[in-house]
Amino acid sequence: MSPNTQQELASLSSTPLHGVTLALDKTTNNTNTPFTLDVSFNPVTPLSNPKTAWTLTDKGERYESNITLNREDDCYQLHIDCEGQGTFQLQGNQLTIDWQANGTGPAHYLQTLGLSLFLELQGHLCLHANTLVKNNQAQLFLAPSRTGKSTLTTLLTTLGYTLTTDDMAALYHTNEQYAVYPSWPKVRLWPDSAAMLENHLTTQPVQQKKVHERFAKQEISFAAQDTHTATPVNAMYYLNRVDEKPQSGNPLTITRINPSAALIILMQNSMLGDAYRGLGIEQSRIMALAALLQRVPFYRVTYPSGLDQLPDIAKHLDEWLQSEQAK
Repeated sequence: MSPNTQQELASLSSTPLHGVTLALDKTTNNTNTPFTLDVSFNPVTPLSNPKTAWTLTDKGERYESNITLNREDDCYQLHIDCEGQGTFQLQGNQLTIDWQANGTGPAHYLQTLGLSLFLELQGHLCLHANTLVKNNQAQLFLAPSRTGKSTLTTLLTTLGYTLTTDDMAALYHTNEQYAVYPSWPKVRLWPDSAAMLENHLTTQPVQQKKVHERFAKQEISFAAQDTHTATPVNAMYYLNRVDEKPQSGNPLTITRINPSAALIILMQNSMLGDAYRGLGIEQSRIMALAALLQRVPFYRVTYPSGLDQLPDIAKHLDEWLQSEQAK
């Protein structure tokens, strides 16, 4: 592992992620989070008799992702081959990282897929969602990859919202409510989206840089939060981008999703895809998703495609969110 990669993870471990403290080389001792993972950087030996719990090949227009999750007894190996390549090995609260240089570092995949694997095994639902917080209420925005979720949620930060998770939200269920801890305050955007946002991100301190030289995405970093506390979830929103133009002056439509359709959408937008049966938690997880939907409303937000439409869409969405919170 390159020195830059270790430095990246050392910096990342200075702040907990999703309610998890990353203890590098057992030098970190934080008792203020629900979980602690002991993290080390070492070569990972392939399992001798593995069972494949999940494989995924996701071919997009701009890159391809290949993911394999193998298990043997209580040892799990998550192999990533995307714009970064490497393996996370999880056994109990021991996480070993074996990562190749000259690509996207492991930090992004750790705070999404790696921690999803750990937290799902602990009984916490992990959704493919961005989290925005305003007035101590968390709003979760779900959408498939490459549909503009990060661009729209980044625009909402210019309207007083704080982005607390990107790509993954881990739900903690306590005292009859659900809450989400923050992860790193960063989003990764394609150049056209980053360029569109450049004139809007002027009300708060942000840093922008290329993810790495061979990858076109830009990484936008916001100011980190002072404390690592969970925020109660107010509602969930499924972003439904369509090609049709709106029939009225309002560019978006927001409707409540019926429970059966909502359950399917949550299953389709869970972080580990089809891995849950191989992990032996599929049935309990479906029951947990159904319980979530009894407590947290889930809406479909339908709006037209096009970057030029997004500022107006963000404004109308903000107005709707504020009116709902006022009820």
